[in-house]
Amino acid sequence: MATHSEKNRREKEELEKRILEQLKKQVFDKDEQLKSHQDDTSVREATKEALAEMTSLEKEDVEKIYQKIKRDELEKIAREQLSKKTKRNTFYLIAFALGLISISVAYYLFRPKPVEPVLFSYTEDFETESSIFVNEESYNYKKNIENGEFIYESNIDEWCYWNSSPVIKFPENYTITTKSNWKSGSYAMYGINLINNNENYMIFSLSKEGKANVSVRYYDKFTDNDWNYKVFTDKSNAHIQRIEIKAGNYEYYIDDKFIRKGKLAPFQFNYIGFRLCDHQTIGFEEISIKNDDTGEYILNESFENPTTTTFSDWDVDSKFSYTFENKEGKFIMNHNEEEFCHRTEAFLPTVRQDKKWELSTDVTWKEGQPKDFGVLFISGDGEIGEFMITNAGKAVFKLVAQDNKVTYATKYVPTGFVSKGKETYRLSIKSLGNKQLEFFVNDKKVLKEEMLFSKIEKIGLITCGTQIVEFDNVKYEEK
Repeated sequence: MATHSEKNRREKEELEKRILEQLKKQVFDKDEQLKSHQDDTSVREATKEALAEMTSLEKEDVEKIYQKIKRDELEKIAREQLSKKTKRNTFYLIAFALGLISISVAYYLFRPKPVEPVLFSYTEDFETESSIFVNEESYNYKKNIENGEFIYESNIDEWCYWNSSPVIKFPENYTITTKSNWKSGSYAMYGINLINNNENYMIFSLSKEGKANVSVRYYDKFTDNDWNYKVFTDKSNAHIQRIEIKAGNYEYYIDDKFIRKGKLAPFQFNYIGFRLCDHQTIGFEEISIKNDDTGEYILNESFENPTTTTFSDWDVDSKFSYTFENKEGKFIMNHNEEEFCHRTEAFLPTVRQDKKWELSTDVTWKEGQPKDFGVLFISGDGEIGEFMITNAGKAVFKLVAQDNKVTYATKYVPTGFVSKGKETYRLSIKSLGNKQLEFFVNDKKVLKEEMLFSKIEKIGLITCGTQIVEFDNVKYEEK
């Protein structure tokens, strides 16, 4: 293949030949001399001289004609080269454009489908037992009769509870006998109460670790005799207390072992009852009061065949703060403290850092006081946001610190919705980003606030006062 320099050389030679051809047309003489010249330069000069001699033109005029013809030929070549280059460039441009179009079409046809962002959403419909909201119960005490025992359970540290029998007319001389069975909990005191009223009573106690005590509450004074240590050492949980009373004095026995004696409290007894303290559960199996003068039993209860009267007479009930229960596809919150609120809360499956989100729940007020109830969220720093409504149709938003102190609260605003126990309303908190929070009842905006919560760790439900509220379809979703 010829190199670029060889190609240029050949083009120059062709140019010279064309110029000479033009000269030949104007020369009718010296044709033989032109053919005999071997050197192109000599031929050119000889041609010029011949033309000058055979015409009236000077040699300089012939040179001018030569230069003009040469210039015209060079311009013609330049135009031809430019035309070829333009055509070539146009071809390349068209080919490039077609290539781009082909690539664009191919990309459009075969491009990967854009991946839509997956928005997080979690719904708790309470249809299964694996709810993030667990069944809970907070109580002070429980009293029930089952399997031949009066089961008494207390649940508050350093507090004591007792029940009472129907009114009893105590004789002068009598013997009290009771059989109990410690079941679980702490080793705090439990035993028998001889009661005048709630301010005046006498207590005969024992404990799981084998101690015993006799004490008296007389209005504002409380006399607590020293505890007798290790009055029994056996590991059995079942023990029998016996109190023998004669003419205002007592003798106290545990499992037939004498514990102490003394004078009765300076007031009349009207009831007898079971007493226990702290966190523990005791089963009282038997209790009797025998008139020692007549041999008759004033009271003889084994709890083997309890009747409705037995339950009523022995004050069988429970005092609870709240019970939260997943029941029949709903979450029932039964709250029992007039001046307090209680929450159930749970971690989301993943900690959220969404700027735009919505938290909502369906809620039905069933019965009770017109107190607050609703939905809540807990931010990463532990601050609680509570959006609540009452059955009277007023809504409020509160911020609560970790110590349960309210740090901010809106005024209660009417929503126009009043529950009669049949309607189900939807409460929603919407974060719109840019520190915008909006609050809805049945899609009606009732409140708005400027505050930012960019990290949500927990969601929850809340009830206040004495009322029963039903929740369903608790949902958190990223928007």
